[in-house]
Amino acid sequence: MKNILSFSSEEEYNALLDSLGTLSDEELLQWESGQKGFTSMYRIHSEALGQILNATCKEEYESIKTAYQTDFIFNDKDSTDLSIYMPVLNVSKAITLTPEGFVCIAGERKNMKEFENYDGYKKELSLLYPVPLGVTIENGINRVHVKTKKRKFTAQIGMRGNQQAIRVNASKKVLWGWVEYTTAYYWKYTPNGPVQFGKEVKSGHDIMILGNPFPNGTKLYMWTRGTGEENCGIMTVQL
Repeated sequence: MKNILSFSSEEEYNALLDSLGTLSDEELLQWESGQKGFTSMYRIHSEALGQILNATCKEEYESIKTAYQTDFIFNDKDSTDLSIYMPVLNVSKAITLTPEGFVCIAGERKNMKEFENYDGYKKELSLLYPVPLGVTIENGINRVHVKTKKRKFTAQIGMRGNQQAIRVNASKKVLWGWVEYTTAYYWKYTPNGPVQFGKEVKSGHDIMILGNPFPNGTKLYMWTRGTGEENCGIMTVQL
């Protein structure tokens, strides 16, 4: 089958997803480049996101939205949300999928899309991280949210099987609204401690915590390149 990746079993595919979850945005795209003749949903999303971030007027944004709305998701209920969402929660999985959401496992062509619209996206996200709607948490248990005039991010820690993972989302202010984008994320364990992580990853990425998990009670002082270390928030791990 053309422009589709094939795996012998679910076990092989899931093992690959675990390893991909440790890669940065650039590393994911480098991995995809090694798959001859294959273009992923992840890469097409990156190209579309770049076009949105470079848009200079509403007409240009609407034209981009029209071009990509078949395979991707937009929030039509909030005119200030200019983001383009992939139809899978774990965005690193999208590097293995065709732009239409397919992968071949054990000879079967599978549609891996997890939702079809923004309401479906929010529902799946709320099941993964049951945070009450309408509640804004700055420094919180298993979650932190930071917003400045032109940048904002949210980080939430949870379990993926037996592994801890931090899901990150970041947005920048453009035109008349906000767009989720790729940036670097950082954390440290004390206000003056050494900086950890620092990889560039796409918004919606699950950062897999390999090796030793965070003990309960751990405080992560977190920020992005956009918000700056001076605006770090504190997430307390309690899983």
